[in-house]
Amino acid sequence: AITYPHRLKNTFPRFDFLDYPNLTFEKPDFSAFRNLKLAYDSLEKGGNSPAILNASNEVAVARFLNDEIRFEQLPDVVEHALKNVGYEKSTNLDALVASDTEARKFALEF
Repeated sequence: AITYPHRLKNTFPRFDFLDYPNLTFEKPDFSAFRNLKLAYDSLEKGGNSPAILNASNEVAVARFLNDEIRFEQLPDVVEHALKNVGYEKSTNLDALVASDTEARKFALEF
């Protein structure tokens, strides 16, 4: 994903799910994966929170890819936007576009 849209060449064999018929899953470690926790919280809160999260994450990833921030700062940028963009329960298009614009501004200023 980090090299998108290009593919990073590697020597790994193609993953075959048939070789692993019994996959198991564990609860995610939210302290290690802060952006995942922020995503779950945004979905639970609803309203414009997921739009704020998405917009600020897009800006944070772009800034990371441009060597403006470190990888571990990605959740800091998203959290900053979530705390500073006003929450709106309304999810009409105009409100979501405004939230997206404001979140991008906060993510760029962080």
